[in-house]
Amino acid sequence: MENRLQTIYEAASSLFINKGYMRTQMKDIAKEIGLSTGMLYVYFKGKKDILDFILKCTIDPDFIQQEFQYPIDERFFERLSEEIITVLNESHAKFSEPLSREADGYLFEQMISDAFDTIARYGTDCLVLEKNINDMGVLGDYYQRYRKSFFDNILSYVKIYIHIGEMRAVKYPELTAQQIVETLAWWGMHVQNDAFETQKNIPVSVAKEICMDNLLYAYKK
Repeated sequence: MENRLQTIYEAASSLFINKGYMRTQMKDIAKEIGLSTGMLYVYFKGKKDILDFILKCTIDPDFIQQEFQYPIDERFFERLSEEIITVLNESHAKFSEPLSREADGYLFEQMISDAFDTIARYGTDCLVLEKNINDMGVLGDYYQRYRKSFFDNILSYVKIYIHIGEMRAVKYPELTAQQIVETLAWWGMHVQNDAFETQKNIPVSVAKEICMDNLLYAYKK
């Protein structure tokens, strides 16, 4: 049954990101994967439960492998918002920790690698939130703060690395940080989910290699 759930996960994620949660109906998801709408309701009680399933699987990849009593409904997601916020807070704390020691022993290349891994790991979750920000309630508000904190961390690292000679000097550190974040987001999230013109199914390892090659060539001193 895992393969069927994986197919629903992928189809619904794509629709929620590219068409929008509010504009996507159960029949759209069913059509995307070649199921009848009635059969889709065998697996999920409703569209909100599919959304919660996607978000849960993003923060807990093993969740999809458990045995479910169908249809999957709100019973599985009672504290989901708190779980997502906790996971992202822990990720933020880990990524920002080297700032407390002025990035001593934490090289620019490692920072870029870690930032990419974070974005790629939670990319589907973040894009679903980002593309439906006004429909996500507390999670939408939290995501906007999280994205701002991530940018602030990148900017802090940029300033430190320029100061210690890890990065070349740039005229506009804030815009450079924005460029780094957008490049990471493109290769870590968008290229797999909503790029207009791209090859399909680019391995994450290849996307990371290209992303790091671009950023290291552009900024590493």
